[in-house]
Amino acid sequence: MCFRNRWFSSYEAARKSLESEGGFLLPYERHFFVCEADVIEAMGLEPDDPDWEKIGRDCVKPQDKDAYERLFDKRVRVVRDQRG
Repeated sequence: MCFRNRWFSSYEAARKSLESEGGFLLPYERHFFVCEADVIEAMGLEPDDPDWEKIGRDCVKPQDKDAYERLFDKRVRVVRDQRG
Protein backbone atom coordinates (compact mmCIF):
# COMPACT_ATOMS: atom_id res chain seq x y z
CA MET A 1 0.00 0.00 0.00
CA CYS A 2 1.29 3.43 -0.90
CA PHE A 3 0.44 6.54 1.08
CA ARG A 4 0.94 10.12 -0.04
CA ASN A 5 2.01 11.93 3.10
CA ARG A 6 3.25 15.49 3.27
CA TRP A 7 6.61 15.58 5.09
CA PHE A 8 8.16 18.54 6.93
CA SER A 9 11.28 19.28 8.92
CA SER A 10 9.52 21.90 11.06
CA TYR A 11 6.35 21.72 13.10
CA GLU A 12 5.30 25.16 11.93
CA ALA A 13 5.32 24.15 8.25
CA ALA A 14 3.45 20.94 9.03
CA ARG A 15 0.87 22.85 11.04
CA LYS A 16 0.31 25.30 8.16
CA SER A 17 -0.24 22.37 5.81
CA LEU A 18 -2.71 20.79 8.24
CA GLU A 19 -4.63 24.05 8.47
CA SER A 20 -4.71 24.68 4.73
CA GLU A 21 -5.11 21.14 3.34
CA GLY A 22 -6.49 19.11 6.24
CA GLY A 23 -5.40 15.67 7.37
CA PHE A 24 -3.74 14.43 10.56
CA LEU A 25 -0.42 15.78 11.87
CA LEU A 26 1.93 13.17 13.32
CA PRO A 27 5.58 13.16 14.45
CA TYR A 28 8.24 10.81 13.15
CA GLU A 29 11.63 10.98 14.83
CA ARG A 30 12.68 14.63 14.30
CA HIS A 31 10.27 15.23 11.41
CA PHE A 32 6.56 15.75 10.96
CA PHE A 33 4.05 14.51 8.44
CA VAL A 34 0.47 15.20 7.55
CA CYS A 35 -1.46 12.17 6.39
CA GLU A 36 -4.96 11.34 5.24
CA ALA A 37 -7.54 9.07 6.84
CA ASP A 38 -6.24 5.94 5.08
CA VAL A 39 -3.02 6.10 7.11
CA ILE A 40 -4.97 6.39 10.36
CA GLU A 41 -7.04 3.36 9.33
CA ALA A 42 -3.85 1.42 8.45
CA MET A 43 -2.63 2.16 11.98
CA GLY A 44 -5.75 0.42 13.28
CA LEU A 45 -7.48 3.61 14.43
CA GLU A 46 -10.76 5.21 13.37
CA PRO A 47 -10.27 8.52 11.56
CA ASP A 48 -13.76 9.60 12.58
CA ASP A 49 -13.09 9.04 16.29
CA PRO A 50 -14.27 12.26 18.02
CA ASP A 51 -10.96 12.43 19.91
CA TRP A 52 -9.21 13.44 16.68
CA GLU A 53 -11.30 16.61 16.54
CA LYS A 54 -10.70 17.24 20.23
CA ILE A 55 -6.94 17.21 19.71
CA GLY A 56 -7.22 19.35 16.57
CA ARG A 57 -5.95 16.38 14.51
CA ASP A 58 -2.51 17.31 15.84
CA CYS A 59 -0.55 14.64 17.73
CA VAL A 60 2.41 16.96 18.27
CA LYS A 61 0.60 19.72 20.15
CA PRO A 62 -2.82 18.27 20.97
CA GLN A 63 -5.49 20.71 22.15
CA ASP A 64 -6.95 18.14 24.57
CA LYS A 65 -4.40 16.03 26.47
CA ASP A 66 -7.01 13.54 27.73
CA ALA A 67 -8.28 12.89 24.20
CA TYR A 68 -4.70 12.42 23.04
CA GLU A 69 -4.07 9.88 25.80
CA ARG A 70 -7.18 7.94 24.76
CA LEU A 71 -5.96 7.80 21.15
CA PHE A 72 -2.50 6.77 22.32
CA ASP A 73 -3.97 3.99 24.46
CA LYS A 74 -6.06 2.75 21.51
CA ARG A 75 -2.92 2.58 19.36
CA VAL A 76 -1.05 0.68 22.08
CA ARG A 77 -3.90 -1.86 22.22
CA VAL A 78 -3.83 -2.29 18.43
CA VAL A 79 -0.09 -2.98 18.46
CA ARG A 80 -0.42 -5.36 21.41
CA ASP A 81 -3.27 -7.25 19.69
CA GLN A 82 -1.26 -7.55 16.47
CA ARG A 83 1.63 -9.14 18.37
CA GLY A 84 -0.74 -11.67 19.92
